[in-house]
Amino acid sequence: MKKIIGVVPASSLGDMTKSTMSDHYRVGNNYTKRVAEAGCVPIGMAPVDNWLSEEAMDLCDGFIVQGGDEFYPYHYQIMHHVLTKGKRYLGICLGEQLIYVYLELKRRVEERGYEGDLVKAICDYVQKQGPEFSVQQKIPDHRSGAMTRGGEDAAKHDVNIVPGTLLHRVVGRDTMRLASFHYLNTPPTQTLVPINAWSAKGDGVVEGVEYGDRILGVQGHPEVDGLLPEVFRFLAED
Repeated sequence: MKKIIGVVPASSLGDMTKSTMSDHYRVGNNYTKRVAEAGCVPIGMAPVDNWLSEEAMDLCDGFIVQGGDEFYPYHYQIMHHVLTKGKRYLGICLGEQLIYVYLELKRRVEERGYEGDLVKAICDYVQKQGPEFSVQQKIPDHRSGAMTRGGEDAAKHDVNIVPGTLLHRVVGRDTMRLASFHYLNTPPTQTLVPINAWSAKGDGVVEGVEYGDRILGVQGHPEVDGLLPEVFRFLAED
């Protein structure tokens, strides 16, 4: 039976400068296409006011978290669900950053003590820190220019894969080329999650992290042209 993979959207809810008609969740066609090509069944996750139901998450064998601009409660819900239920997870760009961000926020909340739901405690903690809060590293001038259809190669750079990592096992090579658009980065000195890839530019930018043998993240965008199908076939594994 094919694996059912929940495609976790980006969100535009909460922009008070726009009408409520602009409140949308966005699922990129490239993500659903790559999941289907990997032999899985993609389904869109539909939060309500940026929260998901347990019933919706329970339907899925695994998840792919696509890129986006910021984290919302449902992102933390997905990571909590994956860790507690042992499901497969593929994070791309923002989804890759979520692996470290969730674990770091979880560590801070548990260190301070909390009552009730862990995910809500994490969201309360983030809200109290203010709109500029981030546990990530800022990397100015790393974001590439806008990528045009058919111009994917111009946005790519080489990535060195760390031998012995889950990513190395999945792709079966020491390097790969990925389109890169991020300006926030998993701190290279953190010790919560293993780093599986580095930018080959020599700038010390982390290009992937992982956690255990079922949670995989890449900072670049292998979905743009389908030249790295093995990354998505990871979701089809038992």
